Amino acid sequence: TAAITLLATVASGAVVYFAMVTFLPFAGYFLGFAMTLAIGIPILIAAPVAYLAMRLMKMIQVGVDKLENFVKFDPLTGVLTRHYLLESVRSRFAEGGFLFLVDADHFKKINDTYGHDIGDEALRIIGAALNMAVPDGALVGRIGGEEFAIFFPGAGTDDVSRHAEAIKRLIAANGERVGEHPVGLTVSIGVAEISKGSTLTV
Repeated sequence: TAAITLLATVASGAVVYFAMVTFLPFAGYFLGFAMTLAIGIPILIAAPVAYLAMRLMKMIQVGVDKLENFVKFDPLTGVLTRHYLLESVRSRFAEGGFLFLVDADHFKKINDTYGHDIGDEALRIIGAALNMAVPDGALVGRIGGEEFAIFFPGAGTDDVSRHAEAIKRLIAANGERVGEHPVGLTVSIGVAEISKGSTLTV
């Protein structure tokens, strides 16, 4: 029994010695490889995760921008929505100025005669003309159907007459034909003077 135990001990020692002699020279390599994995794997994972995070943030920002545009701008005409126009005018109403109410002439007849697609195109022409004809600082919005409003903060009487004529002239020129149809688009403009210190209660 003692001899068997001694033999087993010697054999175990030999196996351990063989393993040490065989694999010890590679211990540094395995350790370095393990450290490389420990450092490299997080980096490899972090890069695509960071890219995905950036893409997600960009998508969110695009969504926010689209939502803001939807709230601010009428999708058909490109001018301000009624709600955003009123809020913007309210913040500057005390400056005084002039308010235009612009109404497309005979718009129901245009829709009935040529169809709603042509009517929509006519509204787009009006919206584009209003944005083009008014100066920087003026607030242009669609307040319903074929009705638009423009607020000119701080404008004088001479400015108002000039802007009204420019708007009518541009719409008449661009709306002479809508699509293939001789629509002869025109608008009527009502003007109200806003005194300094006034408040908007709508």
